[in-house]
Amino acid sequence: MPLPNDKNTSALQQLTFLDDLVASERRNISDVIFRRIRDAIISGELPPGYVFPNENELCKKLNIGRSSLREAYSPLETLKLISRSKAGTYVNDLDIYQNAMNFEAIAKQTDVKNIAEYRQIFEIGAIQLAAKRATEKNVTRLREILKKMEEVPEDSVALSQYDFEFHAYLMKMTHNELLIVMFNSIRNAYKNLTESIFAMGCLPTTINEHLAIVDAIADHDSALAAHMMQLHLSNIESFRNRQSAAAGKASEK
Repeated sequence: MPLPNDKNTSALQQLTFLDDLVASERRNISDVIFRRIRDAIISGELPPGYVFPNENELCKKLNIGRSSLREAYSPLETLKLISRSKAGTYVNDLDIYQNAMNFEAIAKQTDVKNIAEYRQIFEIGAIQLAAKRATEKNVTRLREILKKMEEVPEDSVALSQYDFEFHAYLMKMTHNELLIVMFNSIRNAYKNLTESIFAMGCLPTTINEHLAIVDAIADHDSALAAHMMQLHLSNIESFRNRQSAAAGKASEK
């Protein structure tokens, strides 16, 4: 539950780790804020019970919109790092999310083959549930994310961010807390992998496959959605293997 902040330190003053956001980070501002708050909670810099400033006050400090702040809060809430209520947004006890953090630590150290296999097993099953429970609003949101990807075809960092947002939103559509937490736990490993893949130039194929997935979801066709996801993940892995092999041959010359 929320506790009074230090009487000698305002809620804003305890967020000094957000003061030096540089211009190069602002294109992924919600992700940067998420990671910094997460790290501050894990380190104890933000203790259990710490109450965040209200949204308007914090957005003004960081010069961001409320949507960006809420995007940063969303995975923090999913991982049980924070809770949000009428009383405000506050930091939870560490033991609530310790298992998720342990899984994330393992994911950071695993190799790309394990991540690829994990996604094949995990996402193909999850998307069937997402297709069954999808609403018109969900489908619209997925298409909006894909439109953002099309607007930054040369920016592998932004593409990786939007790609994760797309797949994480699919998990959110399942309304299954375990699936959502597990997927968010591989956030960093996922982005590192997809950023390198987008840098190799696979965007056109990825967009088309994502569109096919969304179309299947819009029709609530779980079987087709699962098939398109399997095809998408297999194509990504094949593309990565081909590019890695080509790079290896080039280095031997």
